Amino acid sequence: MTRGTSGDAPPIDYAFEQRPADGELMQVAEGVYWLRMPLPFVLNHINLWVLEDGPGRVLVDTGIASPEVREVWQHVLAGLEPDKPVTKLIVTHLHPDHIGLAGWLCDSLNVPLLMTREEYLAARMLAADHPPPP
Repeated sequence: MTRGTSGDAPPIDYAFEQRPADGELMQVAEGVYWLRMPLPFVLNHINLWVLEDGPGRVLVDTGIASPEVREVWQHVLAGLEPDKPVTKLIVTHLHPDHIGLAGWLCDSLNVPLLMTREEYLAARMLAADHPPPP
């Protein structure tokens, strides 16, 4: 799908006609689900992913730590088939909209957090002045 242009910039081609509503999973490839989470600022959403991984599922990134996003996650998790449990959480980097609910999700689902050591340590260092850490 092509949308309007801005000045001399080429048009943007979108892979999908629709996008998922906040908190709704949209399958974009076999075993790959797109999930949008709301953000409380101008960039009003973040794209997250739910991946099928053998007998389970993997979450990729978390959204920002807020009561609203936590409620959306509760809705998403309640809608997943119980025979394909979440087995791990991957966080791509330390930005608050990617790591914000990592601790809550890992604790709630009893799953490991997977991210690079450098990103994890940097996130812990930045969060040290603003407890509790994610």
